[in-house]
Amino acid sequence: MLQKVIEHHNLTNIHEIWPNLQVYTSGGVAFGPYEKSFRELMGKPVTVIDTYLASEGFMAFQTRPETSSMQLVTDNGIYFEFVPFKPEYINEDGSLKKNVPSVTLSEVEVDKEYILIISTVAGLWRYLIGDTIKFTNVEKAEIIITGRTKFFLNTVGSQLSVNKMNDAIQHVEELFGVSIPEFTICAKRYGSDFYHCWYLGSEDELDHLKVAEALDEFLKEANKNYKVARSKALKGVKANIIEPAVFYNWNEKNKKKGDQVKMERVMDEEKFNEWEKFVSG
Repeated sequence: MLQKVIEHHNLTNIHEIWPNLQVYTSGGVAFGPYEKSFRELMGKPVTVIDTYLASEGFMAFQTRPETSSMQLVTDNGIYFEFVPFKPEYINEDGSLKKNVPSVTLSEVEVDKEYILIISTVAGLWRYLIGDTIKFTNVEKAEIIITGRTKFFLNTVGSQLSVNKMNDAIQHVEELFGVSIPEFTICAKRYGSDFYHCWYLGSEDELDHLKVAEALDEFLKEANKNYKVARSKALKGVKANIIEPAVFYNWNEKNKKKGDQVKMERVMDEEKFNEWEKFVSG
């Protein structure tokens, strides 16, 4: 919407028409991957306040300007449980296996990833909302959202969470001075080997070979399981650069268009084949 306003009025940034814009509140999707492209639309600094809300309840919101973490809302009819985020606890579709252990708020540890379970006064009972979170401050119950259980990529033991994928994308943005607001990835089989095939949405000029190398090198450093997988069945990385609009058109085709739609960050091979046909068409 900001882009359309700028385009319609032939502006260089949104502050030329909205000079008093000072605060922007995000919610519903992780803001991190979109921050760089958002900042490029501004003419001066804007304070971003992140919130964590869903149909199931209002989970958390940013309470302090000095941190981007959000504080859990623990006094408004939601009871939280936390399952340690381990590959052996998760089914391929992102659901939890039976009888996995959970801990309460009094037992969580800082910088450890957890799968969020909620029970509410509205009638939800031990409901898997599908998000993974990490505590940055246990005393204040402050968290960051790190990803989705169904977007966890563990083919051939790479153990990549969306958080690590986002970090890799942000590394590429900084390395090449570009903006990449959308991406998706699949562990695709080529004969007996696997490659991580990335599609990155960007309007900037990018060399797909250099991008693939940068993603690979970053993830080797950031994730020891990925590095081990790369020495075995995971033979490499392939990167494709496409227009961001292709992602939005894909969502529309699948009747998922909307401002809070979460693009599939990880696809299985069957869905990925559909995606590649759609992109080439």
